[in-house]
Amino acid sequence: MNRRRFIAFTGGGIGTAGVGPATTSAQDDPALFEVATARTSSPVNGGDLLEVTAIIENVGDETGTTDVELIVGHTPEVEDSRTLTLAPGERQRLTLEFRAGQPSGGREEFPVRVDTGAHEASESVVVTADGGDPGEGVTFDACTQARLTGTFEDGYPCYASTIFYTESGVGNTIIEDGITVGEDVDAPFTGTIVVRISDDSRVIEDGDRIYVDVPNYGEYGTVLTGLTTDEEDYRVAGTTHGNPHAEGCLEEIRSRWEDAVGQGDSDPALFEVASVSTNSPVGPNELLEVSATIENVGDEAGTTDVELVVGHSPEVEDSQTLTLDPGESAAITLEFRAGTPSGGREEFPVRVDTGAHTVTEMVVVT
Repeated sequence: MNRRRFIAFTGGGIGTAGVGPATTSAQDDPALFEVATARTSSPVNGGDLLEVTAIIENVGDETGTTDVELIVGHTPEVEDSRTLTLAPGERQRLTLEFRAGQPSGGREEFPVRVDTGAHEASESVVVTADGGDPGEGVTFDACTQARLTGTFEDGYPCYASTIFYTESGVGNTIIEDGITVGEDVDAPFTGTIVVRISDDSRVIEDGDRIYVDVPNYGEYGTVLTGLTTDEEDYRVAGTTHGNPHAEGCLEEIRSRWEDAVGQGDSDPALFEVASVSTNSPVGPNELLEVSATIENVGDEAGTTDVELVVGHSPEVEDSQTLTLDPGESAAITLEFRAGTPSGGREEFPVRVDTGAHTVTEMVVVT
């Protein structure tokens, strides 16, 4: 296989890296393949087929072709690959596979990486000895429900993230609905936790089952996009388990929304955090600056509040209101005054949140 093969179609000619200069427009970006999402069938038993499903999008301005590779392990090896040709803005779902071996010690955790040659996404996967217990079992039944089965100790978090459509467009929630075992229900709990989209926010205890009901935030539908069940992920507002059905579910409710509001093929304004940087580390009482580039990747002009959310107990410390045309981006700086850390040093997360997308960085005050 020709590693990192990348062909850009420009006019009537074909340019390949190392073969000769390609003729490109000064205003156009070449084909650029990004990994939009990556999900796995982990955990699996030794000898089973582990599947990695990814959505690849060409975010450049030209049609192109690339090899998408599945790279596995702490000593990385290419285990599978697919060749894709995509037009500008086109995306495609693909599944890459490898056969898991028998883990030494009964359980093994290692990284898998989907790599387009220009962008990559990594996930950790777990393989257990045949017939062994893979640990926490998480199953996404569909767009609106997930189940976790096992024994959950004091402090175990289980929080949902969603994306939904209202008449005004798309919105999301990030770990706003859920429970902490030992605080909201007795610890330890052995049984099944069911997280589901419902009419209201509530927790129902029923024997060996706990139902965590998440409100249906959007009149055109709400999708359970992921669960946060790891304390470190919870600290930084990250997702531990992504819903492998989410992409198809979102396409369905988006289509329903478009039919209702007459948007056709047009996407609403959608603000993404393209990049984030900070001036960390800073000293006590110094101003910590968080610089971000925000881009409207939708098809319509729109306005949003961009918030700086700080700390392990998140608080909004600064915000700016942005209005951007489709494809327009803006650089902003958000600030907050650092306190005096106990113990002489403190590390904590800061998050830039547009309401539809977030990026988190860790900062240090000494």
